[in-house]
Amino acid sequence: MGDAAAISEHLEACFRLVHTERMDGVPILNDALEVRAVGTHAWNGFWLSILITPWFINVVLLPQEPDGEAIRTGEKRMFGFPAGSFEFIRGHEHDLGAFWMCSLFSPVFEFADIETAEAAAHAALTELFDAEEENTEADRDMQTIWRGEWPDAETDVQE
Repeated sequence: MGDAAAISEHLEACFRLVHTERMDGVPILNDALEVRAVGTHAWNGFWLSILITPWFINVVLLPQEPDGEAIRTGEKRMFGFPAGSFEFIRGHEHDLGAFWMCSLFSPVFEFADIETAEAAAHAALTELFDAEEENTEADRDMQTIWRGEWPDAETDVQE
């Protein structure tokens, strides 16, 4: 799979199968929505897409090359974007392989139709790649902690 359109189609086909085989009759489904991959593009060795389903809207990262990492499904990892760092969880689907996902909405009952869900997906994608306009000291300290480092104590002391 080498282009964004093929990746989107593959992602959609996989989650349509999940929808019909495993989600049928689950009460959290919003029947006004369908499976769609929005804004798929290459990013930092991954294919990034906003995936809309009748049960969630997630940011999905698929490795561009099989990563071969021995990471269990359910493991968590932080990914940094211009808008900040966000926690992703490892997933796996037989037809897709391993991927990372970050929940934006779940469930998705607030969306009356697929057009509204797509607009939200496009807005989320735009926000993800917008740099934070104001990064407060507390935000910087929290980002440092998320990276597994301690904030510089000397800069926190006010005399």
